[in-house]
Amino acid sequence: MEREMETELRFHIEAFAEDLARSGVRREEALRQARIEFGGFESAKEECREARGLSFIDSLLQDLRFGLRMLGKTPGFTGVATLTLALGIGANTAVFSVVNSVLLKPLNYPKAEELVALHQVAPGAAGLADFENGLLLSPSMYFTYAEQNHAFQSLGVWVMGTANVTGLAEPEQVRAVEISDGVLQALGVPPEIGRWLSPADQISGGPERVMLSYGYWQRRFGGDRSAVGRNLTADSRPREIVGVMPEGFRLVDAEFDVVMPLAFERGKLILAGFGYQGIARLKPSVTLAEADADLARMLPIWMDSWSNG
Repeated sequence: MEREMETELRFHIEAFAEDLARSGVRREEALRQARIEFGGFESAKEECREARGLSFIDSLLQDLRFGLRMLGKTPGFTGVATLTLALGIGANTAVFSVVNSVLLKPLNYPKAEELVALHQVAPGAAGLADFENGLLLSPSMYFTYAEQNHAFQSLGVWVMGTANVTGLAEPEQVRAVEISDGVLQALGVPPEIGRWLSPADQISGGPERVMLSYGYWQRRFGGDRSAVGRNLTADSRPREIVGVMPEGFRLVDAEFDVVMPLAFERGKLILAGFGYQGIARLKPSVTLAEADADLARMLPIWMDSWSNG
């Protein structure tokens, strides 16, 4: 804007000086008189700056007054806008806190660095594998891997579900996690009271048994230690309570109320049935690469040992 004003001022000064020169005034004198008549370049620039500054301040004040009036008329919007700003300012801190608690802190299990999740990369298994978990394990895979591996101290499979519990108070649907032998052994967290589910509890047709989470034990039994040994009816089947897991225990990322055994009927299993999460604990000094190689070694054994149905 200043440059445009300066150009226009030069044009008028030159024109005025030429008119004076035609009347016999020397050019130098004509230019001097023209500058006096129109004012100097610097004074013109200063006037421009002042005008522009006053215009900006007036416009800013008008915008602020309008904004305050609108915020006063819409307090709900004002609250949302303020909250949005606060969340935006704190976004980096919040994101770091989530990452730190979920990804950076070690899992709350003994020697957590030895724990691994088990799944297969199966690009040819369209519809069976997913992007996040790959191809999950089948029951026949569990038996092959658990019995034939050289890389793991313990290995098991688990799946989340629900169970209908009756006989304690009002019937309710609770969060249930079903586990094979080897899962609790891999995690290595001892129960608060009682014992883990054992291999004998995994036998199909054998005694029905169950474990409780700490929260469910407190809520339904008031923390009474005599709950161990009592029966709980889940899915219309009486089950003996054999133990309670400690407060804060989770199975990987799964929260639960009851833990029930996966009693597979081995004679009826086939290759398929890929719906189970796998977890294992590496033997000391075994690397992930060695564990991968061990799984690859066992795949042909698995395929030769089970029917495809």
